[in-house]
Amino acid sequence: MTTLFALLCAPLPGRAWEHLCKGVSVDRTVYDFGDIVLNSGPVSYAFTLRNDGKKPILIDRVTTSCGCTTAQWTTGTIQPGQTGNITITYKNDEGAFPFDKSASVFLSCSERSCVLRVRGVCHDKPIVPEEIYTHVLGDKLGIKNEEVNGGVLEQEGQRSECFLLANLTDKPVTLDFSDTPKPVKVRNIPLTIPARQTVRVDFTVNSDPQLWGKNVYRLTPVIDGRKAEQNIRIRAVTQMNTTRLTPEEKRNGPRIAFKQSTYAFGKTKPGKTLETRFSFSNTGKAPLEIYKVDADEGIVAYEIKPDTKSAADKTILQPGESATLTVRFNTSNLPKGETLLQLRLVTNSPLRPLADVFISGWIE
Repeated sequence: MTTLFALLCAPLPGRAWEHLCKGVSVDRTVYDFGDIVLNSGPVSYAFTLRNDGKKPILIDRVTTSCGCTTAQWTTGTIQPGQTGNITITYKNDEGAFPFDKSASVFLSCSERSCVLRVRGVCHDKPIVPEEIYTHVLGDKLGIKNEEVNGGVLEQEGQRSECFLLANLTDKPVTLDFSDTPKPVKVRNIPLTIPARQTVRVDFTVNSDPQLWGKNVYRLTPVIDGRKAEQNIRIRAVTQMNTTRLTPEEKRNGPRIAFKQSTYAFGKTKPGKTLETRFSFSNTGKAPLEIYKVDADEGIVAYEIKPDTKSAADKTILQPGESATLTVRFNTSNLPKGETLLQLRLVTNSPLRPLADVFISGWIE
């Protein structure tokens, strides 16, 4: 594998295992190849699966998201306590741009497929770290973005991701984290990053029954024993867990349905406060509960008002009941040109746990 600069893979102490599906663990669910050079050859990673159950399992098949990615896997039975491998290869012949490829894994012990991902950024020529890792932490480490996408996880579950840090100095640097939020676990630290190399930092966000929707968790890097003034923000979204529901429970559950989910305000000048309304109802067979509402910056206020005057709770709609979502937004801080605002309702609807509405327009 040809990289723009060396990517350090920290050895796993023992090995850190992550739940993949019932009875199966994996060493990680996402692997980042970092920055590679176009047409320098295919890049591969072998995910390791462990059978935590009491019966033998088989990897029935693995399907990749496109023809640029291939998969090979252990074909024999994997006995309890034993491991197997799934090797994902990215051909590296598409073009100079970021890639994020998925592989659906079908196991004999699970009715649902499990997803593994490989990603990276392909460049047409080598680039020095400072050109890529532009956000500096403590004058020694660089990161591509100060906010890291932690993805979507379900209650009673977890989601693992990773990010890359680059040592921008000519000397080794030690890395640790302090004040780590309780739901977040950073793996394989502390560690030492050699001069001019990068390291992959793996982390897991665990669900919290008190936290719904979008949440931001802040990590404070400790570099050579000193806390950095800058934080790394991990953004993750928590939704209801539907994995344990039967098909019948899903059919008989609540359903959120909007009459319209988009609003276009046309062209307007900055500095105006506008208002719009979205109507929605519970077309299901059980009470619909709204756990949380997440709104983009620019949305200054919102209110959910049930259309039934006798409704005791604004956040719960009985079957057949409807409500109006009123949204007020200000154009002062929105960028000029085309703009898009999103507001998300986090619900207990099995078929639509995250219900989004959008506001679009043009700022002159």
